[in-house]
Amino acid sequence: MGWNDITINNHNSLTKGFNGEIRFYFVHSYFVKVENPAHSMMKCNYGLEFDAAVHKNNIYGAQFHPEKSHKFGMQFLRNFAAV
Repeated sequence: MGWNDITINNHNSLTKGFNGEIRFYFVHSYFVKVENPAHSMMKCNYGLEFDAAVHKNNIYGAQFHPEKSHKFGMQFLRNFAAV
């Protein structure tokens, strides 16, 4: 829980504009690990690596809270609105 660094492993329209250090605010202690690596968009390491954001076709999901994630969350929401 709290601020955590993420890495982008599959770029798409929601990751547009992210460069360098990327941090999002996480509130929950549960996590997801996808079976198909092609569906993982972002990863986070908090003692173990997990999928912080996922996508398949036109379905997207994020473990973090973009509305609490300052400039990173605003960029993520901007990108989502543009899809």
